[in-house]
Amino acid sequence: MLTPAFGLSQNEEYLIINIKAPFSKVADTEIFIEENDFKFYSKPYFLRLKLPGNIVEDGRETAKYDSDNGTFLITVPKETRGQYFEGLDMLTKLLAPKGTTSAQAPLIQILDSDDKVDDEVVQTELEETFDWFIEQIPYVEEETPLGAPKYGFAMQRSGVFNRLQAELSGVIDVKNPDTTPAGVWRKQRKQEEQEKFDQEHYLADLYEDEAIQNLLSYKPPWSAELQQVQRSIAVDDAVILTEEEKEKLRKLPRKEYLIDDKVLPSVYLGLVDIIFAYAYDHRTTEGEKNVESGWTICKLSSTLSWLECFSNLEDVSLSCMRRSLCYPLFRHWGLSQAVLQDVRQIFKLGQKRLLKCLLDIHSIMIDLDCHYILNDLYITDYCVWIQSASKKRIESLSVALEKINVEKDSMGFDIIELETAARLSVEESINDMTHDLSNIDLSKKEENSSAQDSDDNGTSSNSDDGTTSSNSDDGTTSSGDESFDSDDTSTGFDDESTDIDNENIDSDSKDIGKCEVKTCDKYKSEGNVNISVNENYNK
Repeated sequence: MLTPAFGLSQNEEYLIINIKAPFSKVADTEIFIEENDFKFYSKPYFLRLKLPGNIVEDGRETAKYDSDNGTFLITVPKETRGQYFEGLDMLTKLLAPKGTTSAQAPLIQILDSDDKVDDEVVQTELEETFDWFIEQIPYVEEETPLGAPKYGFAMQRSGVFNRLQAELSGVIDVKNPDTTPAGVWRKQRKQEEQEKFDQEHYLADLYEDEAIQNLLSYKPPWSAELQQVQRSIAVDDAVILTEEEKEKLRKLPRKEYLIDDKVLPSVYLGLVDIIFAYAYDHRTTEGEKNVESGWTICKLSSTLSWLECFSNLEDVSLSCMRRSLCYPLFRHWGLSQAVLQDVRQIFKLGQKRLLKCLLDIHSIMIDLDCHYILNDLYITDYCVWIQSASKKRIESLSVALEKINVEKDSMGFDIIELETAARLSVEESINDMTHDLSNIDLSKKEENSSAQDSDDNGTSSNSDDGTTSSNSDDGTTSSGDESFDSDDTSTGFDDESTDIDNENIDSDSKDIGKCEVKTCDKYKSEGNVNISVNENYNK
């Protein structure tokens, strides 16, 4: 816990406590008042004061938060009106816990003695006198050295993580941002992305994409809003702020921003990065935020996770696409492209739609443990600034986004080679499977053919009146026109010994030029032959 900077003043009726806690989680602030004991808690800050006089909680107490300065102004009534509280400037004394500050001898000291001491009694004595008060050190704000790394909205913050790093571990990925040069951050970020890319995960989502196809078919609200605008409906009528969003706007600080022209492009580019992360979470949850939404947005946004400051739109798009293939649950090229298209649509709708997205992100960060500091560093300022941002610059950025085309070979993950190898492997597996099935089919045919030959060899074909049938002109079947020699004990259907008199075939059939000789199962036992003309034969 951090001890915030504070100051006290008084009048005849009230004690006024001014607490500076710029990165506190205001929604969860707690204040405790009992006699001369005052406690303040707003993560990650904790303040406990032992006052020279008593104060009361009777409904007249007030607490206000100034978001511009990050300070709490707490007014508490005195128990005795007109009482003067001495030593309000002695801050160290006010922070000291109740009781003496001198060193004390052990409560129980056992020397050489034959008497037995009950261990439970000793333990009870120690528990009753144990001091659970944590040590508090008055906060002294250190001056930020010249040349220290800058981060936050419009690169206006520095030194924030010097004292908050322990409390906010895991919120950002960059280590020691107040002492590490920004160029090192970028190199470390790209190296970590390279290590986090999982080829097996990517291929699994590529070939088992049923869930992803459902996400691709999802229609986010800005898609319907854009359709209305394209039908000549005004943006203000298509994009509607809810009452809850309007209430959030009323609670935002009133600020004006003087941003250097050299820094201003990075502010717009950082907005693209944050909106991409938000659009990905919105699409993959189909608009239903979950407990992982805050993590997803922070992880996909290099601005929020690495305090990145971009200088061109290509770098932003590349970073967004790379991180969407490295960290979240769904890692699919088509899905990332769909999210990029969502970003284009959001920027087409302009300030109001961007504001709605930022307000939603602000709410998500408040509910996520420790990530509220990112609201103080970025999101709150973006919510205020976007309302007065240049419409022409946003339109220009929207046009530039339409021209951005991120290719797979620019990712640095060898995606094309990976997909090609996977496709060849799949094709080879299919060919092997087809070959195996063909072998099985051929073996079955050979078995059936052998069985049939065995049956034919064991069959006698002594037929005295075997006849040849053919199609006559009137469609009837004639018999006895030609007989086959069946003196042999075999079936007598050997191709070399079979003599077919073409004169018995109808002249119309001769023009077809092909006859198919088939053995009729019905006449097998009699040794007859059925000659059928394939009328569908294609010359």
